[in-house]
Amino acid sequence: MKVIVSEKTREKINSEYTRFMADPNNLARLKMKLTLNQRVFIESLQESYRMQAENSKDKDKLLLLQEAILTFNARPELVPNAPIDLMKKNVTFKDSPDDFEQMIVLIKVWKTSVDRSKKPINRLGVFFAKWPKYVLYPIFVSTLITVFLNILNLLTTYYIYSTVDIGSIVLVLGATFMSTVIGRAIYFRILAINMIKAN
Repeated sequence: MKVIVSEKTREKINSEYTRFMADPNNLARLKMKLTLNQRVFIESLQESYRMQAENSKDKDKLLLLQEAILTFNARPELVPNAPIDLMKKNVTFKDSPDDFEQMIVLIKVWKTSVDRSKKPINRLGVFFAKWPKYVLYPIFVSTLITVFLNILNLLTTYYIYSTVDIGSIVLVLGATFMSTVIGRAIYFRILAINMIKAN
């Protein structure tokens, strides 16, 4: 595993990490903020590094470990909060990476999902995903029908009367947004059910 970074950056990260780990209470305080799955993940990350990188003195792996711990301290929500085996089942790894490299990939996947979850459309999707499916599916279908019918109305009005119906445009935009949100909600719901079954 090769990491392209300047020696100055390496030294800075190493210095910050050394300072952080010098006081055992720092890591203890971080773990107090975390769930059981998150604490297990950090401990597994450290153990996988010790098992596979310490012997070879891999500077790049050490850098990745240091960066991960410092990032977790700054943003605890970026520590993966799911069973490691379950996460590995849902991630495709390339080039047969070792355990430590797999953990780094899981961190990147989790960070991406956390960043995406902060988008307004995904937040709404998560909110609606809690609704029962017999409510979600009819709403999804009705919003799609609304989009389709209003697009037809817009085209008809334009070609026959050469005017644009503002009301139909508003309905198309609103229904498109709502159908996208409900579509995300249905996807999140199915994903959650599949993860529960896999576990």
